[in-house]
Amino acid sequence: MIDSRFDIRPFPRVATYPTVWGGKLSFEQISDDIRPRAAKMLLRQYRVWPQDLDDCLQNGLMYIWEQLAADRDFLARKSRFEAALIVCHRSKSTSIRKQNLRYEYMEDFWVKQDFKHPEEMQISGMERFKIAGEHWATWATLTDIRIDIECAILTVYEQVKDDPVGLLALYAATTSVTCKDLAYVVPGKGEEAIRCRTVAIRNQLREMLGTLQREQATWREKFDSGEVEPALKLLERHPEHDIKYAAIRGLIEGKSSRQAAQVFGHNVNTLQSHRRRANKELARAYGCTA
Repeated sequence: MIDSRFDIRPFPRVATYPTVWGGKLSFEQISDDIRPRAAKMLLRQYRVWPQDLDDCLQNGLMYIWEQLAADRDFLARKSRFEAALIVCHRSKSTSIRKQNLRYEYMEDFWVKQDFKHPEEMQISGMERFKIAGEHWATWATLTDIRIDIECAILTVYEQVKDDPVGLLALYAATTSVTCKDLAYVVPGKGEEAIRCRTVAIRNQLREMLGTLQREQATWREKFDSGEVEPALKLLERHPEHDIKYAAIRGLIEGKSSRQAAQVFGHNVNTLQSHRRRANKELARAYGCTA
């Protein structure tokens, strides 16, 4: 038998990581150990919806794996409970909850409205207020409008289907998803690139739909056309040091919330709240839409 000067061992086929509770474990074993406790905490303490549980667990476990890839001793100083807590903290449950609150699932709509088909509420032909100028059932007009909108969207889709940024812009233009939400999807294409395409697509859709364009001008359009007196009168009601004055003047001068906050010396989050109210006050002053 030949003695070896070195203790050579074969490289393990599956990477293992030291843990406090189970010694050296593979990532699959670590995941199986902490997943049940993390799932219970997410459901009971973090109020995660059951349909979002898998996504939250995947986000948290992905963070654990990234940390182990950078430092294999990441869990050598943490208990199983602490590891499960890290999964909960990194689950992005708050972001997912905020995203869900922006939408209403069809199943929830059926339960709340007690309708077998959602169209029974939206297009019934029994509306109390008829559309001005028509002498037929309202549902027929609403159906025509829906068909026109679908055809216009499909036409734009055919134009941008091979352009990833164009598809994101179309999605932002036709849903409540913001350009900021989509900025991370295509690398190198930020929020501004998507926003520019979104504005162009919205204008194209308005031209295609024609009669569905709003007829009433906004206060901004009236102000830019030279009708400045209502805005100035509203501005005079507040002293210059007042945050309402900063909100109204920032809107009039076309400044963003951040720019107005820097110029007038206010907190940007507080100023945004006053800008929303000021926008409504300007709309009422001009007797038009915001």
